[in-house]
Amino acid sequence: MRHIVLVKANKPDKFNYCKFGTYKNSKGKKIELIDPNGDVVSGYEMFQPILSLDLNDEDDKKIYDFLKDHPLLPGKFTIEDMRANEEVSAEKALKSAEAITVASSLNFNEVRDIAVLMGVSLDFDDMMIKAKVIQYSNNEPQKFLDMLNDIDKEYRIFLKRALQEDVLSKVNGVWKHGSNNVGLSDEQAIIWLKENADLYALLKHQLRTGEKVEIEEKTEEITDSDTPVTKSAAMKELMSGK
Repeated sequence: MRHIVLVKANKPDKFNYCKFGTYKNSKGKKIELIDPNGDVVSGYEMFQPILSLDLNDEDDKKIYDFLKDHPLLPGKFTIEDMRANEEVSAEKALKSAEAITVASSLNFNEVRDIAVLMGVSLDFDDMMIKAKVIQYSNNEPQKFLDMLNDIDKEYRIFLKRALQEDVLSKVNGVWKHGSNNVGLSDEQAIIWLKENADLYALLKHQLRTGEKVEIEEKTEEITDSDTPVTKSAAMKELMSGK
């Protein structure tokens, strides 16, 4: 199997000719080109803006080894490994196929959940939403799979929906329920929801029914300092930078 590498002039329209002469590498070693007869030659002459070399061909490999670290290359020429590009493309194609298969198997509730995380409006009909999710899975297969397999996916979906329905607000990056601070970031808000399962259930009820929930701040002590403070006071100190 051929392993093609291209040596390409960065400005092909201005390229006429280039002579890559004998040089010393970064270690001071003299690098010479050996021709097919085993003789040392003065260098390699390039007459076209693109040179194609097969690394599985012994003579082409000698030319490549001579050129790859040549001081004339940086800024003027680019080496492109076609096999490496093909392998990356093949890997992406396989990942896309996997993601599309998974996306196509999702039921409409699951599709709508992923759409929320993607920021897709749920005002579209179900078929349109599913089409957008499948398209995303094809274009961004790894991001789609990571999103789908996120252990905190439920909480991220809730935060997105709660923000859209004004159950929660986000002020300068801080999650809030009314005047109560829920978290200084998405991750902190998720931790808060996990640690306050009863309040999380009430907020989900509000999201489903629209019935407003009043949350009273807990007065559990936090022992980060010698002086006990409430969670509310601790959050206020954190917000004020004390």
